[in-house]
Amino acid sequence: MRIQIEEIEKILKNKLRKIGFTTKEAKAISFEYIAGELKGKGSHGIYGFVRAYKKLKKTKRGHFKVTKDKPAYAFISGNRDVGQIVAYHAIELAVKKAKKTGIAMVGGENIHSFLRPGTWAEVAARKGMIGLCFNYGGGPLMAPTGAREAILSTNPIGIGIPFKEYPFVIDMAVSTRAFYHIRMAQSLGKKIQNGWAIDKTGKTTTDPDAVEAVLPFGGYKGYILGLALEILTGPFVRTKVGKSTKKVRGFLFIAIDPYVFTTKHDFNRDMAKLIKDVKGAKRIKGVKEIRIPGELAYKNETKKMKLGSINLDKKIMEEIQKL
Repeated sequence: MRIQIEEIEKILKNKLRKIGFTTKEAKAISFEYIAGELKGKGSHGIYGFVRAYKKLKKTKRGHFKVTKDKPAYAFISGNRDVGQIVAYHAIELAVKKAKKTGIAMVGGENIHSFLRPGTWAEVAARKGMIGLCFNYGGGPLMAPTGAREAILSTNPIGIGIPFKEYPFVIDMAVSTRAFYHIRMAQSLGKKIQNGWAIDKTGKTTTDPDAVEAVLPFGGYKGYILGLALEILTGPFVRTKVGKSTKKVRGFLFIAIDPYVFTTKHDFNRDMAKLIKDVKGAKRIKGVKEIRIPGELAYKNETKKMKLGSINLDKKIMEEIQKL
């Protein structure tokens, strides 16, 4: 079913204000769910709001506090605050510091989840900074290569690099598919693709209810990258991870001035040349276009904004109305 963007945004904000969030906080939280939907990331869009709202409604919320504040870095004690509220402040703080120092990082612990580190990496990029955003995936969900139980989380990566029309943006989990795809399949009564996950015996499964663990992308390479990120969003920022997970998240945001080693003109010129080379590469038969990260999401967002509406699964809309 189609619904106006302004209408669904108003519904989400009203739902949040109903359970005690201020207008500013409701805007910060709903921003990420709307952005995900506009970019065509259904599993990290409005569907994600339904699940998050149910948690927010019954979970006692704390308020974050910046406990360490230095010229090039800061640390945030989350106090179980909402992820989007903390992330918004953290990326603003990192960007502000990086504009003075060239590079800055903000780490934190003990927050509830935000959806996509790519959201906040893009915020940095749209402010003229390179954004490197990482967060702990929230619990043992992924099996290390060779294991048949979940030990690591999906530990997503967000990278944003400023560029002319739209930023270069990477948003990806280290698992073959983000775990939201499993939950979404369960909610909609659908199967998952073979190779996404394993059951308790270690065999691949297409039944979302039988999933014991998701698998890392690229086999061993995805596993070791995930392990490195678990350290950076775990021990490095005072967060319990692995089997010691306590269902709260750690994160690390890094902002970098892209012109510290070059000029804006030269950076944009050379980046444009690289992207032109990539998009102009000789294609395999049947491939119509080579895309760069962030391009498809930008096109999806632009198209929906022009229409002024989005298409939501009827079941998801019914769930929102029941909240």
